[in-house]
Amino acid sequence: MKPSVKLQEVHPAEDAAAVDRTSFEVVDLGPFDNNRNDVLALNDAGQCAGVSMNESTGRIEAFRQEDGKRTMLGTLGGSFSIARGINNRGEVVGGSLTEGDENFHAFLCRDQKLFDLNNFLAPDAGWEVIQALSINSRGEIVGIASQAGEDRVVLLRPRS
Repeated sequence: MKPSVKLQEVHPAEDAAAVDRTSFEVVDLGPFDNNRNDVLALNDAGQCAGVSMNESTGRIEAFRQEDGKRTMLGTLGGSFSIARGINNRGEVVGGSLTEGDENFHAFLCRDQKLFDLNNFLAPDAGWEVIQALSINSRGEIVGIASQAGEDRVVLLRPRS
């Protein structure tokens, strides 16, 4: 016998009231063009990260934005990168094509330098981190990694 499920009617006006009458200010972050100009993450300091066209290289690349100024982050040697997360320290994570567009690897951007997260794994771990999706202020990163040909969601915890 299946348990009975009571469906609850949704009333948008009541849902809005449940948000404690919060109001929002709209801040224009620039034009939207999916995977060519897109903000994908925001931190408590008002910094954001995403992907846009780098006018100087002609490539689609990850960026960090602060006070309306975008700083392009570059790539891991390939022709494309995308930022997906930013923590309150301004560290950015995402994914990038590697040299020769051979692979797509997760990156961490710290102090304006991109680091391939695979370089921080034990060589015999058997994992390839493909994409980093988010990072918290403890430096823990959620991403997608492959092991033995199977993609998995993983948590990367910094070792002390």
